[in-house]
Amino acid sequence: MRAPTVIRTWQRRFADAVEPTTEGLPNRRTLMVPLIALLVVFIALVAAGITGSSSGILNQSVNSAADPNLLAGEPRNIRSDEWSVQTSWVISQVEQGLPVVNENFPGGMDSTVQNDLPSADWSMAFRPHLLGFSVLPLDNAMAVRWWLPAFAMLAAVYLFAITLLPRRPVTSVLLSVGFFFAPFFQWWYLPITFWPVAWAFLLMAAVVWLLRTRRLLPRIVLPLLVGYTAVPVGMGVYVPFIIPATLVALAFCIGFVVTRSSSSISGVGGRLRSLWPIFVAGAGAAGVLGLWVATRWSTIQGFTSTVYPGERLQSTGVAGPKELLSLFSGPFTRWLGEAEGVPFGMNASEASTFILAGVFLALPILWLIIGQVRRKLPLDWASASMLILLVLIAAFMFVPGWDAIAHLLLLDRSPVSRIRLAVGMIAMVLTVLLIVRLDERRRAGERRLPLWVPVSTTGLAAATTAAIAWYVLRYDNILTAGTLWIGIVLLSVAAVWWFVRGPVAVGAAAFALVSLLVGGNANPVYVGVYDLNGTTLVKTMKEIDAARPGAWVGAGNSGLLGVTLVQSGLTSFNGVQSFPPTEMWRMIDPTRASENAWNRLGNVSWGVGEGPPSPFNPTDDQIRLTFDSCNSFAQEHVSYVLSEFLIEQPCVQLMRTVHQGPSTFYIFEVVPGSD
Repeated sequence: MRAPTVIRTWQRRFADAVEPTTEGLPNRRTLMVPLIALLVVFIALVAAGITGSSSGILNQSVNSAADPNLLAGEPRNIRSDEWSVQTSWVISQVEQGLPVVNENFPGGMDSTVQNDLPSADWSMAFRPHLLGFSVLPLDNAMAVRWWLPAFAMLAAVYLFAITLLPRRPVTSVLLSVGFFFAPFFQWWYLPITFWPVAWAFLLMAAVVWLLRTRRLLPRIVLPLLVGYTAVPVGMGVYVPFIIPATLVALAFCIGFVVTRSSSSISGVGGRLRSLWPIFVAGAGAAGVLGLWVATRWSTIQGFTSTVYPGERLQSTGVAGPKELLSLFSGPFTRWLGEAEGVPFGMNASEASTFILAGVFLALPILWLIIGQVRRKLPLDWASASMLILLVLIAAFMFVPGWDAIAHLLLLDRSPVSRIRLAVGMIAMVLTVLLIVRLDERRRAGERRLPLWVPVSTTGLAAATTAAIAWYVLRYDNILTAGTLWIGIVLLSVAAVWWFVRGPVAVGAAAFALVSLLVGGNANPVYVGVYDLNGTTLVKTMKEIDAARPGAWVGAGNSGLLGVTLVQSGLTSFNGVQSFPPTEMWRMIDPTRASENAWNRLGNVSWGVGEGPPSPFNPTDDQIRLTFDSCNSFAQEHVSYVLSEFLIEQPCVQLMRTVHQGPSTFYIFEVVPGSD
C-alpha cells in the first residue's frame, strides 16, 4: 500500500507547486523554470558554437577529408536559402566589417533590408539575433542568429500554453517542443520563419494576461515584448509568413476579447480599454518601423518593384487532392530529404507541413460550442474564431472564385505551401483551447465527452492517415521505411485520442515525440558555419586583389563560384540579389534592353560565351549571363575571373591555378584586347 501513498503524496506536492494565482494565471515557478531552462540551453549552444547550418555541404567541394565540424546528421542541399544565400552574405558582411552598404556588388547594396544581415546600423538594436556579430566570433554569433528566433518562438508558445493551462507545465513544455520540431519549421528554418510566429503567440498570451491581471510588472513587460518583437517581424519583410501569423493572432485576440468568460472585466469596451498597453506598444513598433522604412525608402522601392517576385499573388482554390494529402502528411515526412519531397511536393521544403492533431480536435471543440448554444451559455468565441479562420484558410486553398475577397483579407500574399503556417498555428491554438475546456468541465464536475466524440475524432484522423498511407504506398520510395514509419503513424493517431479522452499529458508527449522523429533530422548538428575564407583559394584571391583591387566574375558551371566570391567579401558580379543594384546593372546593361531578365530577385551567375552579357532566366530566380573577356563590359569593368575550367579567350591571362581538395580552380586576369 506504500506505493499508492507515495504517488498521492507526489501528486499533492505537484498540485501545490503548480497552483495558479488568484487571477487564474500561472505562478512564478511554473512560468519561469522552463524559460530559465531554455535560456541555459541557449547559452550552452551559443558557447559551443552549435548550429543546424547546412553550409558544411561546401566541404565536399573544397576538402578531400571529412568535415570535423559535422557532429550529426547531414547537410541538406535544398536548404540553399540558408547555406548558399543568407550564410554567405552574413560572412561577406563580417569580412567587410559589418558595413551598412555591402560592397560585394559594384556600387554596393543596402545590407539593412536584405537577407537579414548584421551591420553597424541603428536598426540592429531591434534585431537581437544579429547583435552577436558585434562582440562574438563568427561561429558563436552564427549560433545566436540560428537559435534566438527559434527559442523566442519556443518561449512564446510555452507562455501562451501555460497562461491558459497554468496547472499543466509539463503538457505546455511538450506542446511547445513538438511545435518547434514540426517539419515545416525545420525545413524552412530561417529567422524570418520564426519571428512572426513568436510575435503572434506572444501577442495572444499578452492579451490573456492583460485581461486577467492588474499587476503592474506583467502589464509593462509583456506589451514591451510584443512591441519589440513586432519590429524584427516587420524588418524581415517576408509577407508570406507575416500574414498567416498575423491572421491567427488577430482571430484569437478578437475572439478572446469578445468571450464574456475570458475576464472578470465586464463588457467588450472595458476589455478593450484594458488592452491599452498593447496598443501603445503597437504604436511604438509602428513608429520604429516607419522610421526604418523612411530612411531606406529607395531600397524598399527597389525591392517591391521587381518583375519577380513583384507583387506575387496567389489565386483562390489552386490546391487539389494532392495538396490536401500533403497538408496532413506530417507523420510521413521523416524521409523527405532522401525522397526530395516526393510524393508531396517539388522538394522537401515545399512538401513540409505540421503534425496537425489539433485540426482533428475541431470536432470536439465544435461539439462543445454547440452545447453552449443549446444550453444558452456564454459562447467560447476564442475557439469559434479559430474554427472560422480554419474554414477560411481551407476555402482559400481549395475553393476557387473569390479572389477579390481573398485580396482584401491579404490571404493571397501567401502561396499554398506557405499558408500552411496558419493551419499549423491554428492546430496548436485549438489543442490548447480544447484542453482548457476539458479541464473546466472536469473541475465543474461534468461528465467526460460522450464516447462517440473521441471515437469519431480519432476515426477521422485514422481515415485521413490511411488515405495518405495508400497514396504514399503507390510510390516505391524511401518514405515507406518499415517499423519506425508504422510506429510514427500509429503514435500520431493515438495522440489525437489522448488529447480528447486523456491523459492529455500522454497525448502531448506523443505529439512531441512524433514531431521530433519526423522533423528533428531535417538539419544537421554543426559547429558554426563553413567559412571559405579559410581556404587556400580565397586566400589566394585576396592576395591578388590586395595587390591591385578590382572587380571579379565567377564564370563557369559551378554554383560554388558565386558562394566563394560572396563569402570572400571581394567586389564581384556574382551573388543572389534581392533586387538589382543600380550601378552594377548600369555597367552590364546600360541601355536597359534586358531589364525584364535582371530586374528580379535572383542568383546572378555567369557562363563563358561571346558578345555582350545578354542576361536570361533559366528559372524565375536565376539570372544567367555570358562572359566574353574581350567585350567592352569586361574590358571596362572586370579585372579578374574565377573559373573551374580553363577559359580559352584572347583577353584573359592565367594568373594562378589553385588545387583545393578535390577541385581545381583557375584565376585569370582580364587583359586589353579588341571587342
